[in-house]
Amino acid sequence: MTAVTRPWSAPRRALVALVVLVALALTACGGGGSGGADADAGATGTWKDMAVAPIAGRTPAARAWTGKELVVWGGGFCKANPCQFDNVEPLADGAAYDPATDSWRKVAPAPLAARTGSVSEWTGKEVLVWGGTVGTSQSFADGAAYNPATDTWRPLAPSPLSGRGASSVWTGRELVVWGGRDIVSGLYLDDGAAYDPATDRWRMLPPAGLSARSMRDGMAWTGKEVVLWGGGTSNEAFDDGAAYDPATDKWRPLPKSPIAGRFSHATWTDKEVLFWGGEDWSQVFADGAAYDPAANTWRSLPEGPLSARIVDAQVWTGQEMVVWSGTPGTFNNYFADGAAYVPATNTWKPIARWSGRFGSIALWTGKEMLVWGGIVPTGTAGGQTAIKSVADGRRFVP
Repeated sequence: MTAVTRPWSAPRRALVALVVLVALALTACGGGGSGGADADAGATGTWKDMAVAPIAGRTPAARAWTGKELVVWGGGFCKANPCQFDNVEPLADGAAYDPATDSWRKVAPAPLAARTGSVSEWTGKEVLVWGGTVGTSQSFADGAAYNPATDTWRPLAPSPLSGRGASSVWTGRELVVWGGRDIVSGLYLDDGAAYDPATDRWRMLPPAGLSARSMRDGMAWTGKEVVLWGGGTSNEAFDDGAAYDPATDKWRPLPKSPIAGRFSHATWTDKEVLFWGGEDWSQVFADGAAYDPAANTWRSLPEGPLSARIVDAQVWTGQEMVVWSGTPGTFNNYFADGAAYVPATNTWKPIARWSGRFGSIALWTGKEMLVWGGIVPTGTAGGQTAIKSVADGRRFVP
C-alpha cells in the first residue's frame, strides 16, 4: 500500500465550508416551494411525502435498499454551520422504512461505535457496514452486518485495510472496498480489499495502478468488473480509471475519457457506466460521458436541461438516470430541479421539482426514488445561516 498526504489549504477549507453555509442559506431563493411538486412545463413524475422517521435526521449515513425496506444506520447530526468535521455529532442508531406501509421501525443496536461516512451494501440477506470516521479524530477499520429478517447484527472479521472513509460496491459475492482517506492522518489511499460474507473473510486486492484518491461515488459494478474513474484528493481531480475483474483478480486501465477529470457519481445502466456533472475543485460541470466496458469505449452524453452542479442525487430506474438537486460551484443557489437521461433515445427530460436539501440519501426501490434526511436552513442567527438535520423525506415516481 502507498499513500500520499494532501493537506487542506485555507482557501480549500473555506470553499468546502461554503457548500453548506451559502447553498443552504439560499435555498428559499433558488429551491422552489416547500410544498408539493412544482408544475414545470413538460416535467414528468410526481413527489409525495414519506412518514417522519423515529430517528434523528442525519448525513451522511450508511444506507441500503433490501428489496422491501430502506435501512439507515449511523451518520451525523449537524450541530452548526459548516456541517462538517467536529460540527457533526456522530450517531449509532438506525431505522428501516417500508414504502408499502409508509412506516418506519427502529433497528436493533449495532456492535459499532457512532460514526459517519461508512460504506454500506446489500448482499441479498444482510446490510454490510464498514469503516467511517468521527470528525477529524478517528478513522474506523471495523464493520458489522445487519439482517433485517431477524433484526440482528453480527461483527465482520477484522479487515486488512486501515481505517478510512472509502467507496464500495457489491459484486453479488463480495463487498469490494477501495481507496479513500484516513481523516486523522490526512492520507489518501490506493489499496483495497474484498469481503466474502459467506466465509466471513477478507482478501487484499492487487494494486490498481491508480494514484491514491477518494472516489466518493465514482465506483460501479457491471456484473463482471468493478469500474473506477475520476476521484481525487483535497487539491486535485483525476481523469483516469481502471476496471477490476474478481474472477481473474486483475485490473486493467480504462481508455481516456472525453470529459475532464472530476469527482462524479457512477451510474450503471446494465450496458454503460454513466458519469455526469461533478467538480474538479476549480470548476463545476454540466457535461457527462458513458463508458461501455464490453467495447472498452467512451461516448459523450448530449447536453441536458440542468445547469452545472455537484452533490446531486442520482439513481438508475432500469430505463433512465434520474438526477436531482445539487449546488453550483459558486454556491449562489440551491437547486430543486432535476432531469432524467434516457440512454435508449440519448435524450434528457425534466422532472418535477421539489424544494430539496443538502446531503440526503437517495435510493431506487424498483418503483420509486426514496429521498430521505439531509440538512435544511431554518433562518439566520448572528449573520450566519442556521441549519438543522431533518428526519423526513419524499418519494419520487417517474
